[in-house]
Amino acid sequence: MKKIKYYLLSIFLFYILLTVMLLIASAIFAYTNVKDNYIEPVIYFSIAISSFISSFVLCRNIRKNGIANGIITNVISLFILFIISSICNNNLVISNTFGIYILVVCTTGALGGILGVNV
Repeated sequence: MKKIKYYLLSIFLFYILLTVMLLIASAIFAYTNVKDNYIEPVIYFSIAISSFISSFVLCRNIRKNGIANGIITNVISLFILFIISSICNNNLVISNTFGIYILVVCTTGALGGILGVNV
């Protein structure tokens, strides 16, 4: 039961961090002269940082299986985000971008998990 609590905390932290970083990024893009071709890298960076921090916090509390726990919690977070996005857009589209998101989330989730267990 305690492990589920930590998973839910990690997923919640992922969404809070992602929301804050994307709000800051959108304000920067809206009120400055930053080119729009930087939007996609900023999204990748925001997802990577959110994934890393949330898996670090999770594995810092659980203290074992850092790679697996880091990947699992962030893949769950990404799939929830994908389902919500599909419902809001009234279509279910799996593209190459989603594959890149999975790769980013798995890599940074594993790294955050490793550091969370060992630090």
